[in-house]
Amino acid sequence: MKMLLKEFPFKIQTIQTDNGREFTYKYQSSEVKSPFEIELNKLGINHKLIPPRTPWHNGKVERSHRNDQRYFYEWETFRNIEELNTKLKGHLEWSNNKTMRTLDYKSPMQLLSEKLELKSIH
Repeated sequence: MKMLLKEFPFKIQTIQTDNGREFTYKYQSSEVKSPFEIELNKLGINHKLIPPRTPWHNGKVERSHRNDQRYFYEWETFRNIEELNTKLKGHLEWSNNKTMRTLDYKSPMQLLSEKLELKSIH
């Protein structure tokens, strides 16, 4: 979470996740909050849960995980966490600068840059 907040160039208002126990204890307890929920609450970030058994609501995340598996994890090996992080940084650089049909043949970084330019104009 700290890395995410450090890297994003804008204020995060809401985070959407599935109902995994790493994100919520909603289905185990109506009173006990997960560490993730507690941290979001401290940071003033809303937490939106997708409906159970609806993975298509997380479609972009699922596609991203599939592409990471296909283009990174199946091809790379790591001797330690430092090597993993170094190689992952390179993969993310490539992935975030790759043009995508779903983004009108722009890369995620191009689209983000355009959005930030528009925001600074207004």
